[in-house]
Formats: sequence, structure tokens, C-alpha cells
Amino acid sequence: MAPTPPPPSPLKPAPAQPTTAQPQRISLEQIDIKVLDRNRIRELFKAGRLPTADQIVEEVLTRAVHSGANDVHIEPIEGELQIRVGHEGILKRMVSLPPDMNDSIVSVLKTKATLNQFEKKKPQEGRYSAVYGTDAFDFRVNIIPVLQGERCLVRLLHKSSRISSLDELGFHEDSTAQLKSLLRNPRGLFLVTGPSGSGKTTTVYAATNHVHSPEKCVITVEDPVEYRLPFSSQINLPSDKSFNFVDALRAILRQNPNVIMVGEIRDAETGIVAAEAAITGNLVLSTMLADDAIGAIHRLFNLGIPPYWLSSTLIGIVHQLLIRKICANCREEYPLSKEELAVLGAPNKEEELRLFRGRGCAACGGTGYKGRVAICEILTISHTMRDLIFQKASLLQLREEAGNVGLQNIRQDAIRKVLQGVTSVQEVVRVLG
Repeated sequence: MAPTPPPPSPLKPAPAQPTTAQPQRISLEQIDIKVLDRNRIRELFKAGRLPTADQIVEEVLTRAVHSGANDVHIEPIEGELQIRVGHEGILKRMVSLPPDMNDSIVSVLKTKATLNQFEKKKPQEGRYSAVYGTDAFDFRVNIIPVLQGERCLVRLLHKSSRISSLDELGFHEDSTAQLKSLLRNPRGLFLVTGPSGSGKTTTVYAATNHVHSPEKCVITVEDPVEYRLPFSSQINLPSDKSFNFVDALRAILRQNPNVIMVGEIRDAETGIVAAEAAITGNLVLSTMLADDAIGAIHRLFNLGIPPYWLSSTLIGIVHQLLIRKICANCREEYPLSKEELAVLGAPNKEEELRLFRGRGCAACGGTGYKGRVAICEILTISHTMRDLIFQKASLLQLREEAGNVGLQNIRQDAIRKVLQGVTSVQEVVRVLG
């Protein structure tokens, strides 16, 4: 009788695999047209030695999960199907497949996300959940038709991610204090703005976490729910669009809430109802796409929100971006160049400044960066600013008043992080130009 194999050592856990199945790991390199000749790949196909589309998709997602990627880009371009992964805002090539694999790869993802297999001329969006090892993930699948086929983006969201507190967001202590001061308002509209993938959702969840208490009724409406809030009633908008943000908000107002969190203001009607909810005595927190804090006000005007509603409800706007941090394992000091001094706006202070960069090591994959932190600007709505909003003032007038109330723009916050050794001048230029 064969001896019973010993249990795996706790010091060396086995690599994480999906719990639904234990697929055989495959080598993507054997079908990479940058590695193997196309004729050789065709020979393997004829011999039945190529992996199936399901196996390829599973291998791509497994590698993405293990590498800590945020998204996977499947792009049919001239002569190839390029697959890249996005990590900390940077895309890296994973594999280049033969272009005729586009249909079968996208078909697998459509099946997972319960999308229409036969629709290839219109954009589609769906999602599904899966477990890898002990970790649960949400996968958001977005497909658009392009010249060479269908381009697919898969976003990876870790379900078990813990909700951050405001002190853990990486803001400067002055910014955190200003943020907490804004959230002490019992009513009003509070916005977190920025481009897609800038950490807006994390910040608005942290703000909601900060303002809740056992005495308050907190209700959220999201599409979809990204974090579970044990103290809140959360509404997940249905995928069939049977009701939307506006329908949910109007129903919430009959529930006598104190705090309402709206996933995103995307249109005029949602913005108007959110402002209406703030007028009726609720603290409303939401996110919105915008280029900067002042620009968010004019974007709200352009959406069609009346200035008299906005002037009486808006209490503050946070605009943020994510920037990579220098790897702590290979961080080193280095001499400044004239160009870097010009970026910092301190051409005559060379002897006083110390800058750092990442040399590149195994811990950071040779990039010199590991992890990301938020840079931000926070606009507090003053009484004069309310008057300007009511008058639908120009951007120039609003910026002038913002300077009077001490708005520190996002570039100043980024430079402060450079001087603290958190990030590099090169990264600031990459993110802000």
C-alpha cells in the first residue's frame, strides 16, 4: 500500500488556483507569434497540440491575478492579437497571439459575462465573479467593435479588499484634516473627481466610512457595489436597467436617510436628484469625471444642474490622481539635473534639495516603483464661491477665488511628495505632464 503523501508545508503554500477547477497550466509562449514562427504554430494546431480558447483565457487571467494586475487588454491589431496587462497605470505586454484567435477568445469572455455572442457591431458590457485560490474577484468585461475585430477590456476587482480610512489614503496631513472638516457638514453635496482609474471610489468609500455612526441611516446606490459596508443599506443597480440611479435616489429619499452615497454622477438627471437630496437635509457623497476641482463645477453646469441648486448644496470637491511610489527596497539618492529643478520650480535651490529614485530590483520587477499613492487638490466652497456659482461665473473668476481660499493645486501636492522622497520627478511628469 502506497504511503499517504504529507500535507503541503505551511511555509511554502501552493500557487493559488481557481477553486471551481484545477486547470492544467499552459505555456502561452508556445503560441506567441513573437517567439514562434506562425507556420510552426499552424503545425501545432493541425497536430491538435494547441490549448483551447478556454485554457488560454484562464491562463491569462490567472497570470493577471498573480501579478496583481488591475486590468487585461485584449487588442486585435494589424497582424496579431495583442494581450497586455495594466499594473499601477502602466501597460505591459503578456503575449501576442495569431489574429484569427480573436473571435474564440472574446467568445469565451462573452460567455462568462453572459453577453450576446452574436452581437459584434455594438459595444457590450457585463461582469462575473470567480475565485482564485482563497480570493474572490469581480471581473468587469467591456467589449467594443474595432477595425480588426473586437477589443476587450477586463477589469479585475478584489472583493475582499478592506475599506480604507481617510488616514490611509496617502493624502498629506493638511489635506486629510481639510477633508475631515468638510465631512463634518451634516448636509450638502460632496464630490470626488478625477479620470477613470484614479481611486475615486476608494476615497468616496473611505469618506462614507468616516461619516457613519450608529445614530445615522446610511444608504448607497451603486453600479455595481464594489465594497460591502456593514453599517449601510446598499442598492446594486440591476444589469437589465429596470431602474437607474434616479429611480433609486427618489426611492431612497422616502427612507429618511442621513447619508447617501451615489456611485457616480453621469448625467443631468442624476446630478439634479443628488442636489435635491442634499437640499432636503442629507449629506450626499458621489464621484464624477472631471479634469480638476474647479472644472468639476462647470462640468456640473454643462450637465444641466441649475446654478441656484448647486450654489446652495455643494460643500467641497476633491480632485485626485494616482502616482507610483518609489520602491523602498531600491530607493537611492541621486544628483539633480537642471530640467528636474525647473519642474520643481526651484532653479536656485540645488544645494538644498535631495531627490530619490528607484534603482530597480526584483521586488519591483526592475521598474523602480512599487505601489501607488494619491495626489490631490481639495476645494472648500466659501461664501464668495457660492455667489460666483449662483452667477455661473467663468472658470477664471472661480480659480481666482479658489486661490483666495488657499486651494493648493494637484501639481503642488505632487511636488511635495517628490521632496518627501515618496515619488520621482519623472513620475510627476508622466502623470501631469
